[in-house]
This record gives sequence, C-alpha cells and structure tokens, in this order.
Amino acid sequence: MLGQAQGQAQDQPSAAGDYSHSEMELVAGIRLQADGRFLYGLTVGALDETAQGRWRWVGNRIEFESDPRPVAPTITAGKVESAPGEPFALRLLTPDGRDMPGVDLRIDYDKGDPLVSYMAGGPFVVPGDDGHIARSVTFSMAPVRLQSPPLPLNPKDGTVAIFLLSPGDFGVVDMTGSYAEVAGDVLTLHRAEGEMQFRRVRGGSEMGE
Repeated sequence: MLGQAQGQAQDQPSAAGDYSHSEMELVAGIRLQADGRFLYGLTVGALDETAQGRWRWVGNRIEFESDPRPVAPTITAGKVESAPGEPFALRLLTPDGRDMPGVDLRIDYDKGDPLVSYMAGGPFVVPGDDGHIARSVTFSMAPVRLQSPPLPLNPKDGTVAIFLLSPGDFGVVDMTGSYAEVAGDVLTLHRAEGEMQFRRVRGGSEMGE
C-alpha cells in the first residue's frame, strides 16, 4: 500500500494542488490532494478517461496507485448473423446492442501479413479471398486495458460475426505504475501510452469537488 503524501522526504516540494492540460479537442486534469489521494480526468473527442487512487513521493518523482483497481473490459464471441448478398463482416457490440467505435483490431490470415485497423462504429468488412483467408481477430484498446485473445473467424460471404463487449470499468484507467515529475508549476505525467505535461492551476480548480 502506498503511503500518504505527508510521508514524503522533508526536502521534497509541496506538489498538492490542481494541474490542467488543454489543446485542440483535448482537456485533462490531475488533482493531488494533501491527504495522498488523486483524481484524474481526460476528455478527447468521444473518449473519456477517469482514475482515482493514491500518490506519494518516491525519490524525486511521484508514483501513482489506482484504488480501487479498475476491472478491465473483455470481449467474447457471440452469434453469427445472416446478411444475404453482403461480404463477410464483423461487429463489436456493447451490452445495449450498439456498435462500439474506436477499438483497435488485428486480423490474422492463413498466410501473409496481418491486417491492423480499427472499428469505426459499424460492420467491419474483412478483406480476403480463396488464397488469403482470415483466421482470427484480436481486439485491443490500451488506455482501458482491453486486450482480447485471438478470436477464431470462419469467413463466409452473407454472414456477420458478432462479438460482445463486457465493459467492466470501461473508461477508468489503471494508473498503477504511472509516475510524474514536478518542476516548478509543471507536472509531467508518464504512462505506458506516453507522457503529457500539466500546469498548476492558480487561484481555482478545474476538476470540481
């Protein structure tokens, strides 16, 4: 268990406060509370991320631990539906039956290179021919720890393979293992997906209570 921020070394600066980042179509914020808790949020396009947990100084950097740890989403194979006259396709559906956009996919064939693409929010037509047959699809979305195993495909024109998303804590990112460096009013967050710089908010909060 991570300790509270008050247990930091005496020579560390006070990092508690609100930090924000904004650019075209993206807004993000981090709140480091004096009791050692943190809140994180990001909005970009149709994607929303949140996180909460604990933070502490470890040496010259701040380390994060999500608390509670989010439950990762999963994907399983569903039924195969008839689509007369249409090429073979696949769909990724949420529990309410809607197409899930923004999820990366990889299609492996019996020979040759895999196809890497993404779900745009509707049926995905799987390219292939008699000498280039799709054998499996793998779905992934790194920020929310979505990673399916290779799921078998049986490509036949006139059919649609349905896959089902079990969301878990979809949209809640696991910050455990992430860390930040603070220099003056600038906080640089390091995650597996990359790094982002935040600037301390003076005289107010942008994250709400």
